[in-house]
Formats: sequence, structure tokens, C-alpha cells
Amino acid sequence: MTARRAPSRTLGAGLIQLIDDFMSWLLYGYETWLVALLKGVPLFLYVYFLLTYVPNYVYYLVTQYIPFLGFSPDVGFIIAQGVGGGNFLVLIIFAVWTQAARGRRGFAWTLIRLIDFLQMLFVYLLLIPLLAFNMAGGTFVPLPGQNPFPLQALAFGTLVAGLGLASLVYLYFEFRRVTRRDALLAESRSTALQAR
Repeated sequence: MTARRAPSRTLGAGLIQLIDDFMSWLLYGYETWLVALLKGVPLFLYVYFLLTYVPNYVYYLVTQYIPFLGFSPDVGFIIAQGVGGGNFLVLIIFAVWTQAARGRRGFAWTLIRLIDFLQMLFVYLLLIPLLAFNMAGGTFVPLPGQNPFPLQALAFGTLVAGLGLASLVYLYFEFRRVTRRDALLAESRSTALQAR
């Protein structure tokens, strides 16, 4: 069951409290198959991006696009593998601290869930649309004579960003539904215990 705190009096603190409660439910609460799907697929794409795209970008930056570096392909490969290994370590740290924050309250634990929320916004609204933009033929590093922003790539990236926003809205409404159900169940149990 998701524990809820009393509402805060200020807008900023209330928003942080809402995000903290939402992330507690999303990370550790009940889930339907659709919620699991909306969590699992973006997580897979986030891991895929960190372990493949980022090292690939670093490789091309240090071997071709930063003129004063101009490393050989072998040195670029070693640097890219180091970046990929570092990203893997970052993923492990994220997973451990997220699990460590389960059920705990306080500034540091709330900050961890807030960082997880910001990462989720990044993945749903920027990263997945970027991957869709690339898949539809868009690029930020065009070849000579290539259109870097074809219409179908822009349209597909925008469509996927809209779907990411719709997913976030669905998750919020599911959070409200589940927490309302939990509150009613707790109220009925409390009433039954008081009647004894």
C-alpha cells in the first residue's frame, strides 16, 4: 500500500511531495501489465542508449569531429569502451540507490526519487523521440548533400514525443486511481476496527 502524507502548504513543496509519492508508487507499488510495459520499454531504451549510442557518439567525436583530437580508430575504440563501462557503472549505481530509497523518507531519499523522475521525463519526452527521429532518417551529423531533418523524421519524432506525454498522463491517472482505492480500503478497515 502506498503511504500518503498530509498536503503541503506551498506550491513547490506540494509539487515535490506529489512527485515523491508518484515515484514511490511507480517504483515500488502495485502495477498492471500496462504500467509494467510503460516502465520496462523506456528502461530498456535508456540502457540501450547509454551502452550503445553514447559510446558510439564519443567514438566519432574523438576520431572525426573534434579536429584537435583526431585520435586513431583504435584509440577511439578504447575511449568509447571506457565511456560504455562508465555508463554501465552509472546504471548500477542508479539501480542500487533507487532500491535503497524504497520506503524511506527524508531529504536524500526524496532527492533520489526526484532524480529518477527527471530521468523518466528525459527518457519519455527527449530520448525516445530522438531514437525515433534517428530511425526515421534524421541525423545531427549529415553527410554532404544529405538533408539532416527530413519531414518524416520530424513528424515521427514529434508523434513519439506526444505518445510519451500521453504515457505520462496515463501513469498519473493510474497513480490517482490506485492511491484513491488504497485510501478507501484503509478508511474502511479503520472504520471496521473502530466499530469493534
